[in-house]
Amino acid sequence: MALTCEVCGGPIRDMPNRISIDGAVLQVCQNCVGHGTLLTPPAPKFRLSRARPMPRGVFAEPELEVDPDYNSIVRHAREKMGLTQEALGRAINVKPSVISHVESKKMKPDLILARTLMHYLKVNLLVPSSELEESR
Repeated sequence: MALTCEVCGGPIRDMPNRISIDGAVLQVCQNCVGHGTLLTPPAPKFRLSRARPMPRGVFAEPELEVDPDYNSIVRHAREKMGLTQEALGRAINVKPSVISHVESKKMKPDLILARTLMHYLKVNLLVPSSELEESR
């Protein structure tokens, strides 16, 4: 899984740079180093040239996909919390029409929106891809 820059969201191709912006420590790409104060990197605990590569798939995080029943999960959780689509949209900083489209299955949430909804509504919307393939 590739690292992403915490400022621009782009992939970090080389070693990540650690910078401080208003006291927050962020891992950023080379292009975003100028946005903060560069922190000195900690001394490596091992030599990169002598480290053996990790076997593929041994410690890999499972690929996650949005549950096919996402629309009813979101609607029931929102109603259980007593929220309108407008209130939920305001709470997670999206337009109410996005919530409406998700609940009517006109729009499948991307992983970021799914995680935001999961956090706010206290539900699980992501399932491993392998479980979806088995049920098909």
